[in-house]
Amino acid sequence: MPRIAWARNLYNAYHHIKKGDKVYDENNNLFGIADGGYARCTQHSPGTVFLGGKKFVSGDVEKIENGWKLHSNQS
Repeated sequence: MPRIAWARNLYNAYHHIKKGDKVYDENNNLFGIADGGYARCTQHSPGTVFLGGKKFVSGDVEKIENGWKLHSNQS
């Protein structure tokens, strides 16, 4: 039987994560909850979503059943 590879649907965190959304790391552990703080996109940055405290996420995320999952290219 042939194997079928499905592409991931990746989204820009700045445009899709809303206040109160949960964000999980690659191991499905809760990384943080969006607190409503954002830093705008620039020519050098895809924008930033703040998760409370000193945590933030920038770049691509993947939609999962109960929130958002960080994509492996996060730094």
